[in-house]
Amino acid sequence: ISHGGKTVSAYATREVLLAGGVINSPQLLMLSGIGDPAELRSNGIDVKVPLPGVGKNLQDHLSAGLLYARKEPGKFHKAMRLDRITRELARAYLFGTGFASDLPGGLFAFLKTDTAAPMPDVQFLFNAGSMAAKPYLPPFLPAFPDSFGCRVALLRPRSRGRVELASADPRALPRIYQNFLAVEDDLKVLRGGLRMAREVGQQTPLAPFISAELTPLKSDAEIDAHIRATGITVHHPAGTCRMGADEQSVVDPELRVRGVEALRVVDASVFPDLVGGNINAPVIMIAEKAADMIRGLPPLPPSNA
Repeated sequence: ISHGGKTVSAYATREVLLAGGVINSPQLLMLSGIGDPAELRSNGIDVKVPLPGVGKNLQDHLSAGLLYARKEPGKFHKAMRLDRITRELARAYLFGTGFASDLPGGLFAFLKTDTAAPMPDVQFLFNAGSMAAKPYLPPFLPAFPDSFGCRVALLRPRSRGRVELASADPRALPRIYQNFLAVEDDLKVLRGGLRMAREVGQQTPLAPFISAELTPLKSDAEIDAHIRATGITVHHPAGTCRMGADEQSVVDPELRVRGVEALRVVDASVFPDLVGGNINAPVIMIAEKAADMIRGLPPLPPSNA
């Protein structure tokens, strides 16, 4: 471990638990000689354990959104003035209450773009404020446009990316290839989700709040161009050290790295596939399950709750 200009070594008496996350866990495995032999050799790293799946199978939820200008000033915009938000931040920090203790969101919907689909394939994330929001103080800092909107997230992407080493230097940032929209069906589903979101925005209950649609997309070509120009991650990466039993898997069902003794990976990189929703709860579940397995506890009984 290199820290503060000093290098120290740490040793484990039983096993090592790697929880570096979807990017850094495969990076550390590859730096240690565990990974795709061809990639390791190209970086001058001796192959200790050939596991071609390390760093592969990167998945994430891509999103694109619709934006609406408000007819009348909203409470969020008003509260973001520099003098007001400074006071509110102090209140939230000291007492955990007030405007700054909550996010301008919290409303979600899980929907099917195809009624014949077995489960939802898009998620709506409603934003009560602009994603470009920041403190303002006229005339020194101009105010951001007062708006609100809805982001549509693709829940079950078929596209796969990868994480690769930039070099054998552990200080070098790894290369991340998201590979969003590599599969045409992903674009089709996200396009359908945006059309559904537009229908929501055109409903009568929202009319008193909307002065204009800032993203008036109509044709497939316009929607596709909008997705490609504005699409962003929802920050739900997973899958780069996936669990399984085939040659592309990295860990076994007990999260042990295949071909290595006393090493487990415990984070979202072990997901075989991406869940159709936020990943925080599944990551906690993986950690709880790993703790039970390490302690040798029997599996919990099945539950349909």
